[in-house]
Amino acid sequence: MSGKKNEELIFQESLSECVDSFGIGSQEGVKASLTECQKIFDCVSIVHQQQISEAFQLDEKIIKTMIKFMPSIKESVVEYEVVCCSGARCAKKGSIEVLKAVKDTLDIDFDETTEDGKIRLTTQNCFKKCNLGPNIMVNSRFYHKMNKVKAKELMKNIKDI
Repeated sequence: MSGKKNEELIFQESLSECVDSFGIGSQEGVKASLTECQKIFDCVSIVHQQQISEAFQLDEKIIKTMIKFMPSIKESVVEYEVVCCSGARCAKKGSIEVLKAVKDTLDIDFDETTEDGKIRLTTQNCFKKCNLGPNIMVNSRFYHKMNKVKAKELMKNIKDI
């Protein structure tokens, strides 16, 4: 298992522990989770903000506002976080071609950022939306039933914005 996946697992475990300790809707729990995310990744990405929001069942705007009032927390400067599903069920539906199209179009590999710093590309083992796969998530918005043509078009649109 790579270091990046270990970091993600550590963060997910920490997030789960914070929810268990502080409870759903707890802003103190959110602060603890943001601090832990900062320790692990050196910033809080859009994807991690979404995960914290979902875990504590709070609006993402609340998470963003809390980050603004926590000077020690750095928000990711990346404009677009592209997360591709790398799970087995999506792979059976052609996600390998989709993943290759995304990498080729953005001209970066996974866990890399484009030269202009605008787009970061990562993978996630499963989004739990297998029946709609292959799946890509861009800044918390899902794109389902992707194929290589749709993936290239989506990535070109993001690059051109």
